[in-house]
Amino acid sequence: MKRSLQSKLILTYLAVALITVVLVSVLIRLQSSKSLMNLVVEQQAALLHESVQAYYTENGTLEGFFNYYLQTSRPAPNPPQINSPDKPGGMETGGFRGLHGLVDSQYRALIPTFGFQVGQTVPREMIRKAIPVEVDGQTVAWILPDTSFEFKLSAEEELFLTRTTLAIGLAALAGVLAAVSMGILLARGLLKPIRRLTQASQALARGDLQQQVPVTSQDELGLLTATFNQMSADLAQADEQRKRLTADITHDLSTPLQIISGYIEMLEEGSVALTPQRTEIIKTEIEHLRRLVGDLSNLTQVESGTLEIQVLPLQPADLLKRVYLAYQPIAARQGVELALEAPENLPFIAVDEGRMLQVLKNLLENALRYTPEGGKISLSAAAERARVQLRVSDNGSGIEAEDLPYVFDRFYRADKARGSNSGKMGLGLAICKALVMAQNGTITAESAGKDQGAAVVVSFAAVDNRIAR
Repeated sequence: MKRSLQSKLILTYLAVALITVVLVSVLIRLQSSKSLMNLVVEQQAALLHESVQAYYTENGTLEGFFNYYLQTSRPAPNPPQINSPDKPGGMETGGFRGLHGLVDSQYRALIPTFGFQVGQTVPREMIRKAIPVEVDGQTVAWILPDTSFEFKLSAEEELFLTRTTLAIGLAALAGVLAAVSMGILLARGLLKPIRRLTQASQALARGDLQQQVPVTSQDELGLLTATFNQMSADLAQADEQRKRLTADITHDLSTPLQIISGYIEMLEEGSVALTPQRTEIIKTEIEHLRRLVGDLSNLTQVESGTLEIQVLPLQPADLLKRVYLAYQPIAARQGVELALEAPENLPFIAVDEGRMLQVLKNLLENALRYTPEGGKISLSAAAERARVQLRVSDNGSGIEAEDLPYVFDRFYRADKARGSNSGKMGLGLAICKALVMAQNGTITAESAGKDQGAAVVVSFAAVDNRIAR
């Protein structure tokens, strides 16, 4: 039979309470009995001490003290029984309960002591923990208390201990009930957020990814709840990206395939002739398919760590200049001004030349796609706090503030983040981010909003120029 977590917690609280109560009860019971016996010994010793002092003060000697004590101190219904030497112990009758005996200063028994009768000398080694009786500064006798508590308690004392034990038992029962009650309350309070998490997790497992559990505490359960909420939100976002990916791949693959398939069918039917113009259209669509597959392959290799990266110290100005020279004619044909601002004395950066050219070309192509005729794109580099920043900025369509944090996400649509003049998948910036991070760099996007332009900043740690020589 499976027990719930609540039952286990309650049983744990109950077990702890029972163990604690039992231990405390046993200790109190033992201590109470010992304390009561010790009290009896102290009382008997005090009475005997007072009697010895009074008798000695009056008579100047302790001769005949035994008969005097029996007559004046709590007379017993039966004569006192003297312990035998082989069975020492306190007197069980009369006024000697809790005492082993009494000896004078010469260690002669004044009352039956350790089986020695009155007048007999008690060996000195048998007298331990004795209490001195002094009169005018002179020790006249020694009281021998029963420190081993071998005597029996009276009926009244036994009744007192019984009542004490009953009170301890009632207190223990009350403690156990209180512990169980507190255990139930604490278990319910502890399990309430766990049940919420369980229900949300089950819903998540069924495919309902929109799960958010209220955070009701700042402890470990609160942290667990917040982590679950974040995980649920990430899963929902990933699922949305997956759906968008499916739609984007379908769109980007189906369009060129339909064009190619249409031309092939018309050529087979003989309705059109194969001309250089139609051949160029087919080649363009095939190149589109090839580039899409290549982008997906590169991104997968970078994220899996299988892409080869050869890092060497390079001058940032040289990288930007090569990209500028390659794309300056393209920008001019689009009516876009392309500017280069990169000092030659910048610190070197350790990067893979081919991969960095791929990153910068992707960024520049992205800027050209969203910069209208008459616009401007700038390629710049600057050193700041032991790092070198490469910036590709434009004054084009810009990026909405709500889209800015996600422009580097895999499969995030470029047309959603940068206007509506492109229906292609947003793999370019995702590839850029993966390649930059693979070279221990950082990449960020900046934009003041729609139609306010945008900038992408790539940053690398500066290295000593001497490394490149």
